[in-house]
Amino acid sequence: MPVLAISSMLLTGIALNLAGADVGQTNGIRPIAKLTELFDDPVVVRGKGFEVKRSQVEDAFTAYAANLAARGQSLAEDHRPVREAQLLDRLIITRILNNRAIGEDKLRATELSGKFIAEARKAAASEEMFRRQLKAAGMSQEMFTNRVMEQAVAEAVIERELKPKVTVTDAQVEEFYQKGADLLVKEMEAGVERMGSNPKTTIGDLAEARKRIEDIKRLNLEKLEQPEKVRASHILIATRDRDSEEELKPEVKKQKLQLARKVLARARGGEDFAKLVKEFSDDKEIGRDGGDYIFSRSDPFLPEFKSAAFSLGTNQISDVVTTMYGYHIIKLHEKIPPKKLEFSKVAPEIREALTQQALQSKMPDYFAEMKKEAAIEILDPKYKTALPQTTVDSLRPSS
Repeated sequence: MPVLAISSMLLTGIALNLAGADVGQTNGIRPIAKLTELFDDPVVVRGKGFEVKRSQVEDAFTAYAANLAARGQSLAEDHRPVREAQLLDRLIITRILNNRAIGEDKLRATELSGKFIAEARKAAASEEMFRRQLKAAGMSQEMFTNRVMEQAVAEAVIERELKPKVTVTDAQVEEFYQKGADLLVKEMEAGVERMGSNPKTTIGDLAEARKRIEDIKRLNLEKLEQPEKVRASHILIATRDRDSEEELKPEVKKQKLQLARKVLARARGGEDFAKLVKEFSDDKEIGRDGGDYIFSRSDPFLPEFKSAAFSLGTNQISDVVTTMYGYHIIKLHEKIPPKKLEFSKVAPEIREALTQQALQSKMPDYFAEMKKEAAIEILDPKYKTALPQTTVDSLRPSS
């Protein structure tokens, strides 16, 4: 996991939340047509070598709104013009960056997009669910792949052109590790100094600002802590068909539960647990080699499994634990206490995270210069006012 909560600059800004896509039935009701399906699709912005049409802004806003809805959030209608302008700004930046791409950028983008798509597929319950989520979002696999690739190319260009201009010193890495100080903390500390020289600043104002700084430093240091973990193995008596993954019939599940109880009795009777794993477990991952799982409370394990494992004492065997996959018999082998990660192990991540943070601070000026060179022409009066100089992070819904 990254040390700082800074992810890739553009890929994470793709306005498609597959996990939140509605895959329910439409009951034959046709959605209301977009304006661009009823009227013309005019160009709203033109620059050197590219143009942006109204339909592209609409698509970006629709996807963004769906992303918000998946998070249980919404956008007030009077805020829509500002958000549309920000999304248009991103479209402009992405097109300019793609026009600046060279061969090595496209090779890097192929790597980035491949990882992103693989993670998106992995996050879905199955390949079929992934396709259904894309369809619900109004996208084909080809459209999704193209969008991810376009964003990845933009990110690769930023890495090549802007990243070499950022320097993170060993002292900065060490200071983050020891004190939790990053670029934001430095900027806030400078702000506190300016507040201190302002006669209108109250003691309460200073105290509140200093508290915010300490809170950020504390949160940064918490990211360097390895949480408590457990090492456990289990016997899974599956209640789903091994090939089709369909749930077994009730009478078969009853027989499986009886088997699980018999295996539990043998395990608690002192039989070698690893041998019982090899003999009875249906776990495709470790069932035949007696392997262990090591995980923390925040790792993506079944909640019933995690709860049972963390409630056990060392070498204790659980009761039969029921999950969506079947009946589990869990043995806890070891509890691994929390500790601060070694500096040598996290220093590269700290350096990269601080680099990404510094890049974010340079992006507004970098994007402004790019747009100036691209001779941006705004054709839609709706966007005649100056477009915002935003970083991509500002377009992501708050968590």
